[in-house]
Amino acid sequence: MIGLVLPGLAPSSYEEVKDFIETNPFAKKRFQEASDIIGYSLAEAFRAATEDQHEVIESAFLANSIALLDYFYERYGLHPDYSIGASFGGMSVAVQSGGLTFGECLWLTHESAKHSKTYFQQMDAEYHTHFIFNLSLEETEELINDFQAKGMELELVGHLEKVVCLCGEKSVVQSLKEVINQRSKCFSLHTMKQPIHSRLLTELKHQLRDKFYSQVVFKPLQVPIISDVDGHIYKQSEELKQMLLDGYDHPVRWDLVSKSMKQEHIETAYVVGPRNLFTQLLKYEFETIGISPDTVMHQVGIS
Repeated sequence: MIGLVLPGLAPSSYEEVKDFIETNPFAKKRFQEASDIIGYSLAEAFRAATEDQHEVIESAFLANSIALLDYFYERYGLHPDYSIGASFGGMSVAVQSGGLTFGECLWLTHESAKHSKTYFQQMDAEYHTHFIFNLSLEETEELINDFQAKGMELELVGHLEKVVCLCGEKSVVQSLKEVINQRSKCFSLHTMKQPIHSRLLTELKHQLRDKFYSQVVFKPLQVPIISDVDGHIYKQSEELKQMLLDGYDHPVRWDLVSKSMKQEHIETAYVVGPRNLFTQLLKYEFETIGISPDTVMHQVGIS
């Protein structure tokens, strides 16, 4: 069995992927399609984007991901048995599975990100999400309890095997970093200056459902999807829609995804997307092939 993993949003700049965007025919095609939909040059906007321009960064990530998917199909000629989207990678899965067209998904991504940015600005405090490597789930729960005993709220919003994601107010996350820096076997990876996969975003989920998700029709799925929320296997279009919405206020549970992959006898995982953690996370339990802008450009002789 073959699993196709489409990773979530990872920190990346235009410079890191410029060769792919500017020279790869699949990327040029997808960026042009995206530009036609949003009404401005996505490539130029991505080149100049600041970290708070989520609608640009997320749209560019989606365009890159689908361009890499185009390359995957041409290069390998495979049709995966299961599709898995990690976090924002669920949007790429919506396209890959046939649930949405690229145009529909690009529009939904762009408009949802713009709306979300306004929502974050109107929240009662500034919330961050911090990624930590090599902190076990048990240790994470102990840490959350320790912080709560001191009147500081932390929420587990992602469990990615070797990586955990914790969300809290900016000052609480800063205290968290100080605690992690004092530990020997784990370390901080990066911080997102917004909440993700958090119960803080339930109202945002409802707003996006009513304002944007209601405007697109989800079509029958061409491949089963393993949910990153609960590890369940979804085969219906409405299940995909609900999975994407649940991703706003439910934690990512990669441990449950991995369990389902084993239960379904997936042996090989193709990880298709810009720079991410998942090739490393999966390689210990599955034969893993990573397809990123770097690997594509090396294969065509550009380094």
